[in-house]
Amino acid sequence: MAKKEKRAGGEARLDALFLIGDARQARAEARRLLADPAATEGDRRAALAALARSGPEQAAAIAAAAGLALFLAAALLGLLSHR
Repeated sequence: MAKKEKRAGGEARLDALFLIGDARQARAEARRLLADPAATEGDRRAALAALARSGPEQAAAIAAAAGLALFLAAALLGLLSHR
């Protein structure tokens, strides 16, 4: 019974994780729900929405880090070429 109740609250757990700001745990929970063959259709839709909701933030962070690395490399090369 407890396992059935736990499955039924997948969407609520995802919302709660995003509410407290734990996107990493929300993504892990979403992947778990998608892999669970007994998950409800509503939980699967919530899991897909959670993955889509957290994806752009991670991509933006990666792009920002790459841009910063390129900027620092160009600045270093600029400093070295003037000596």
